Amino acid sequence: MEGGGTGNKKVAEMAYETSGSDSDGKQYTTLHEMWDAELRETSETGVKRWYHKAVEYWKTQPATVDGVLGGYGSVSTDDLDESLSFLLPFFTAPQEQRMQRRKALDCGAGMGRIAKDLLTARLRFESVDLLEPCSHMLEEAKRSIPSPPLGLLIEGSIQTHPLPDDTYDLIVLQWVGIYLTDDDFVKFVADARRSLRPNGVLFVKENVSRGGFLVDKDDSSLTRSPEHMQHLIKAGGGEVVSTKFQVKFPRELFRVIMYAVR
Repeated sequence: MEGGGTGNKKVAEMAYETSGSDSDGKQYTTLHEMWDAELRETSETGVKRWYHKAVEYWKTQPATVDGVLGGYGSVSTDDLDESLSFLLPFFTAPQEQRMQRRKALDCGAGMGRIAKDLLTARLRFESVDLLEPCSHMLEEAKRSIPSPPLGLLIEGSIQTHPLPDDTYDLIVLQWVGIYLTDDDFVKFVADARRSLRPNGVLFVKENVSRGGFLVDKDDSSLTRSPEHMQHLIKAGGGEVVSTKFQVKFPRELFRVIMYAVR
């Protein structure tokens, strides 16, 4: 997610507002206050610094299931099982509403865990593109996923890579939205909706807080509340058509929520 992106005053000043803190213990009374501190008045340099820190962190992580899950590789099976259960109804809906299995995009795909073990092995997509900023992660995906169904391996950033119109039946944004600034999250939702084919779905799965936001200073991530997430989705023109919390998950970790957006 290197460089690029936009500032956040516009979103921060919209109707939704909340307080929060960062991992150093600093308290913020508003989103505006936090973004001004993190991005230095939303300067271009501040935005690049925000994304650079996240990418540099992930460049140091191994291209393994345990590596991409922060040492919690044991949660992968439950995660994939519940994602599958959440998405399956869209493939069994009445014909005029049914999602097709032609082409999917995994954003912030890492080493291809979701692309390999959900999108191809279980959901049987004909082709799956991966968008990921870390080359060593893409190399592992190329090694472990057969082609086809492996499609394009795009070394790029979610906030800057242009999505093609009317292309994907399913776009996945899992455990990556926390690295987007609020305005870039809104922009991504709008771009993803434009990139979906008829009956397509944007699948968002993310850590959420129980109250205000939390900024992790180590990797430039922002954990939001469900209300904050839904505000950004709506601001991007999205409609949440289904939502559910992950049930099986370690209690010491953040709650995880799933959204289907159209």
